[in-house]
Amino acid sequence: MPRVTGESFAGQKVVLPDAAKGHVAVLVFGFTKASKEPTRAWGEKILAEFGNQPGFELYQLPVLEDVPRLVRGMVISGIKKGVPEKLRDHFVPILQGESELKKLVGYKEPDDAYLVILDPSGQIVQQVHGPFGEAAYAQLQEELHRLLNLQKQRVTTPQPDGRGNWS
Repeated sequence: MPRVTGESFAGQKVVLPDAAKGHVAVLVFGFTKASKEPTRAWGEKILAEFGNQPGFELYQLPVLEDVPRLVRGMVISGIKKGVPEKLRDHFVPILQGESELKKLVGYKEPDDAYLVILDPSGQIVQQVHGPFGEAAYAQLQEELHRLLNLQKQRVTTPQPDGRGNWS
């Protein structure tokens, strides 16, 4: 996974996959204005089911490198107005590396949502793209449950402390 850097709508620098390390994460990329609807639909459904799960993160990443610099600030401001305050720390406009990201996600359809699922080590374990659909969501949902259950097992499994003691 290439490093993706941006400033969240909460004003914090975010570097992925580093910021998601130790968590199961879904990164939702959109590359055009028209991708707003599918990325929103995916994000809402995922947050509704997994948003309160410990060890889970969702990042929404509009890729805006191709937006002319002259109007980029207005575009970012317009997007930010539509993002609820509580989601702004995980909503990160991406202003560089668009061609690399397009290769990463297997970019084909400009107006699709592109989702990348990361395991707690930051490795890509699944990718999905397209408009929101129940069949595609069921596959994503199954993988997220699997990863979160594995993560829970690791946390609750006794580990040696380096001196031969188990905790």
